[in-house]
Amino acid sequence: MNTAQIPPLDERKFHITYNAMVKDLTPGKKLQVWIPIPQDDPHQTISNVNVSKTDGLAQSIRTEPTFGNTMLYLEGMTGDQTALNVTIDYDVTRKFNQMDVESVVADGPTDGTEFDVYRQPSSLCVVNDEIRTTAAKIGSEGTTLVRARAFYDHVAGDMEYDKSGTGWGLGSTVHACDVGRGNCTDFHSYFISLCLAENIAARFQIGLFGKYETLPGQPYETGGYHCWAEFRVPGRAWVPVDISEADKGKGDFFGQHTHNRVTLSTGRDVTLSPAQSGGALNYFLNPYAELDGRPHAGVSKKCIWLDE
Repeated sequence: MNTAQIPPLDERKFHITYNAMVKDLTPGKKLQVWIPIPQDDPHQTISNVNVSKTDGLAQSIRTEPTFGNTMLYLEGMTGDQTALNVTIDYDVTRKFNQMDVESVVADGPTDGTEFDVYRQPSSLCVVNDEIRTTAAKIGSEGTTLVRARAFYDHVAGDMEYDKSGTGWGLGSTVHACDVGRGNCTDFHSYFISLCLAENIAARFQIGLFGKYETLPGQPYETGGYHCWAEFRVPGRAWVPVDISEADKGKGDFFGQHTHNRVTLSTGRDVTLSPAQSGGALNYFLNPYAELDGRPHAGVSKKCIWLDE
C-alpha cells in the first residue's frame, strides 16, 4: 500500500483555539448554544480544555446518547449584547492511524447489536434502489474487507474532488451519484451508503484538518473542516478510509488516517444534549444556537492550529 505523504511521525501534538461567534442577538430572548468539544478515543487524546468567559450564560459539558458526541452547552437570557464570542482552547495528541489490513482479512465473530446505530442510513446518506444495485454488483462477494475495498475503489474511480456548482458539501449520496463530484462529505456518504447496503457498519466522522507538514511556532487558521469514514470488520476492528484525500493524490488511504486532524464528532442526523428544538443536525461541526427555541442563523467559527 502506498502510504500517505506525511512526515515520519507516530503522533502529532498541537493546540487548537476554537472561537465560536454568535451575532445578531435580540435582547430579552432565551439563548441556547451548543459547541462541539473533541474527546479521547483510540487515536486522539484531548487535554487542558479551557473555556473563556460566557457573558453570564450557564455552562455545562454534555454528551448526547446516540453517538457519544461531547459538547459545551450554554443557556441564559440575552442582555443588551448583540453578539457572543466563546473561545475553547485544548491540546491534542493525535496518533497516525495506520492499520495492518492483513490482520482483518477474515471476519471475526458477529458483533451483535453494539454497532447497529452505524448500520442505519440518515436523511442524506441514503440506501435506495440505485445504491443497492451498485453495491450488489461490485461488493456482494467476499469478506467485509474485500467488499469495502471494492466500494472504496469504486467511489475513488467514480467521483472527482470538485467543489464547483451547487449541492456539494451536504454529504448527499443522491447528489454524489448524480454528478460524480463533490468534497469529502460527498465521497464518504457515497462510500458509507454502499457499505450500509451490504449490512457493513460504517461511520462518518468530521473535524478540523491541519497542514500535512508540522509548523512549530507558526499558528494558522484551519480550513472549514474535513471528514472521513471508518467501516467495521465484524469481531475485529474499525478500518479507517479517507477517499477524498486519496483522490487529491495524497496517497492510498484505505486502512489509514493521517494525524493532521482532530475528530470533533461522529455520525449524521445528530440530536444534541439537551435536544435542540430544531431538526437533527446533518453533522455537528459548527456552533449551533437557538433563540427562544428557534434555530438562529448568525453563528460561525474560526479555528487556529498551532503545532508543538
